[in-house]
Amino acid sequence: MAATFEQMQQFIELRAENVSYEKIAKQIKVSKTTLINWAKDCELEIQNRRAVTQDALNDQYKAGQQHRLQMWSEQLEAVREELKKRGLKDVPTVKLIELLDTLTSKLQGEAYDVRFKSKPVKKLLEVEPLSTIEQDVWRG
Repeated sequence: MAATFEQMQQFIELRAENVSYEKIAKQIKVSKTTLINWAKDCELEIQNRRAVTQDALNDQYKAGQQHRLQMWSEQLEAVREELKKRGLKDVPTVKLIELLDTLTSKLQGEAYDVRFKSKPVKKLLEVEPLSTIEQDVWRG
């Protein structure tokens, strides 16, 4: 029985998700041997699908990380504002200072360095400085 295009596409998707050959064989009703051969033929496409999935997960993590940074920054600012209102003799102030340290540590752990890159500048024309030469001057 010849494999259909849909079966092969299903195989690529499932392999990209690291589903075992045995489970795929049962699901799409193709022999394990055929699947192994397809894997060799479709290796690049499977890897690309995995890369797309990984990229999407990275984007989700970054969005979550940005949300956490925003949330902790807002909480940190609220704690700072509350500390400004209070005197240092208040017992709860100690707890607020501990919270301030905790939030600061979390922000430092989540924050990342922003580094801009640029291409090296090429000098189009490098000119040597002119040197002065003594010349005979006619004076009349």
